[in-house]
Amino acid sequence: MGERAGVIRVAFLGALKGVSKWPNVYFDTEARARELMNVLKSRHPDVEFVGGDVVHDRESCDRLIGELGGLGEEALVLFNLASSWFVRPELVAKLPTAVISDPLLWGYAGMVSLSHAIRSTGARAFIVSSSDWADIDRAIDVIKAYLRLRRSKLLLVGRGYPGDLAPARKLGVEVEVLGYDELLEEYERASEEEAKGVAKSLVERAVRVVEPSFEEVVRSARLYLAIRRVLERRRADGIAIDCLGGFARGDLPAYPCLAFMLLDDEGRYVTACENDLDSLLTKLVMKHIAKRPGFLCEPAIDTSRGLAMYAHCVAPTRMAGYSERGEPFVIRSHAEDDKGACAQVLFRSGVPVTVTKIVPSERRVLLLKGTLLGHVDVDMGCRCKAAVRVSDAQRLIDEWQHGWHRVLLYGDWTREVEMFAKLVGYEVYREG
Repeated sequence: MGERAGVIRVAFLGALKGVSKWPNVYFDTEARARELMNVLKSRHPDVEFVGGDVVHDRESCDRLIGELGGLGEEALVLFNLASSWFVRPELVAKLPTAVISDPLLWGYAGMVSLSHAIRSTGARAFIVSSSDWADIDRAIDVIKAYLRLRRSKLLLVGRGYPGDLAPARKLGVEVEVLGYDELLEEYERASEEEAKGVAKSLVERAVRVVEPSFEEVVRSARLYLAIRRVLERRRADGIAIDCLGGFARGDLPAYPCLAFMLLDDEGRYVTACENDLDSLLTKLVMKHIAKRPGFLCEPAIDTSRGLAMYAHCVAPTRMAGYSERGEPFVIRSHAEDDKGACAQVLFRSGVPVTVTKIVPSERRVLLLKGTLLGHVDVDMGCRCKAAVRVSDAQRLIDEWQHGWHRVLLYGDWTREVEMFAKLVGYEVYREG
């Protein structure tokens, strides 16, 4: 997570000192631009910020439009510092762009023309107008997630992949499809003693172990070591496996549930069940935005209580962040067949959650905000069950879109998800 995110061009908009303007004739636009460039570099050292042009009239605006992309930049950040009536709409249309109002001045009339420009050109752009630097940092984090996505690699493991890889690849993601052979070879090579050490640690951390034997947990630990080795060798950022079919057919020696929990918690990689590429993409993007893993899940809905119960047989424990303490968990069997081993994570209550899914084939992002009421402890359905209060449970059923999987994250990330959708030119569909 410490690698260079990419190159962002920065430009500053505003009439120069001595010109009649907002905020006033004495405001030194060029001096303020230098200050902001230094602040950006200090707050986001993993980004290469280039440019720094001060666009102060029509001629300098046209010049910048012609130069965009010439410094290797993949995105543009425009700081609106002073009156910018000379800006052409094409300035925001060439690259994915964040328009940021100077936090010293925030929310003044220059934003109006830029808002019109974004909508009139259909630009992949969004506006941040706030006096709080935390809001600006969030915007830069979204751009960094976009840049990292464009240079990431994801693995799909199974007997081929039935879906269309082209929409994901258009985002710049490298997707590689593998059979089970390489993973099984690494499983056989994995040290039994190292696997026993991982298994012992899991058992000691768990609240309790219910169905699985220690030998079953060791098999899961060996699969964890094998998956990690494949990711390292392939220099990949994430992996999805045809797990249900693979285990049922005997292609896999264990369910990857515990392995996925460990990998997601570590923060270097992201994982997804059932070869779900869209959820894997979503988890990768949100890992960079939210600095935490997501819970891949599917819904059961109770309209009488206004609840959506998001469930699966695997979840990360570090739902509150990679540097935070993990949630407690119980080691259980996989619920549907009472075989293998998985983690039943005991979610906390009273926290906002965001439920989302990036769907490249539809050029949409699905988005829901709710309140987590805690873990549902009943032996029906998948082992991990997060009860979420939603605004309209019946509408969630009646207007359900796409497939069943979603990604649940602790925290309200709706604004960041909307910003990301604008950068990639996708529509946002609000669920429920």
